[in-house]
Formats: sequence, C-alpha cells, structure tokens
Amino acid sequence: MKIIKLWAFLLLSTLLAGCSTSTPPLMDSPDAGSKGYQLDAGDAVNITVYGEPDMTMKFLIDKSGTITFPYIGELVLKGKTPEQVSEELTNRLRGDYLQNPMVSVSITDFRKFYISGEVANPNGYAYEPGLTVEKTIALAGGFTDRADRKDINIRLSGTNQLLENVDVRHSVHPGDVVIIGMGFF
Repeated sequence: MKIIKLWAFLLLSTLLAGCSTSTPPLMDSPDAGSKGYQLDAGDAVNITVYGEPDMTMKFLIDKSGTITFPYIGELVLKGKTPEQVSEELTNRLRGDYLQNPMVSVSITDFRKFYISGEVANPNGYAYEPGLTVEKTIALAGGFTDRADRKDINIRLSGTNQLLENVDVRHSVHPGDVVIIGMGFF
C-alpha cells in the first residue's frame, strides 16, 4: 500500500512540475512552427506517390496556392498541412486511378521570414522550424555596433500586428519581419 501511495505521489509531482512554466508571456515554444505547419505561397513541396515515378513531383506554391496534379487536376495546398494534402491526394487517387495509393508530401524549401534594421546582413531568409529571434539575428550576421539589443520588434505575417520589445527567445514564423532598432549610444 505504501508503494502505491509513493507511486501516486511521484506521478502527481511529475504532472504538476510539467504544468509550471518559466516561459515569459507572449512567447510560444521554439518548436511551435514545426507542428501543424500550414503551406502557403513560397513553400516548395515534394509529392511522392510510391510505385508511380511519373507522379513524383516538386512544386513551388504560387500566390494562388493551387497546383495541377496529374489525373486529378487542381489541388489547393494553401492553408493545409503536408499531412492534410497527403490524405486528400490519397483519397482522390484511390479507386479510379490507383487501388491503394501511398502518398507522401514533404516540404523541401520553406517560405522566407525577414530581418531588417541593425543587423550585419538584413535580408529574407528561409524559415526553419524552431526559429527564434535569437536565431534570426545569428542568421543575419549578428547585431551591428549601433543596434539597440532591447528594441526588437516583430511584424506578424498576415495580420501586420506589431509586437514590440520582444524577448530574443520569442518564436518567428514564415513571413514575419524581425526589426532591430538603432541605439543612440
């Protein structure tokens, strides 16, 4: 009986410890971008239909967000995860064209995020899952001598909302613009 109580106590302690967070407000986890990533213009995807080499293709998604796929015609990719696209392709190919299609959709190139202001190489860079402000600064060659390391803002993609004075651990998503301010001293 004592062993069961000890086990229950340890289990409850572990669960409660997992509920506490040391992450400051307005920060999402660094790997939030790697789960549920939604495709959009600028992403490049590789679609593989196993056993059908003529149906294995790479696509760059344009502004329309659609592609034309053999035998099924137009397919909307924008706003869907690679898993959702794979499932839809499997369902649309099954029966009329293939008996048991196995489809894989993978992202070969992510769309860009942008960094401007007081960094060595302001520019657009390919997004990487788990990207943070700190990593974007590193990709851009680091701060310039005039950079204000506390004046870091993010203009969010899609909404144009400006997040001011963000922490360097804040996550960055595709299409976001990281803006590094200039200090006067």
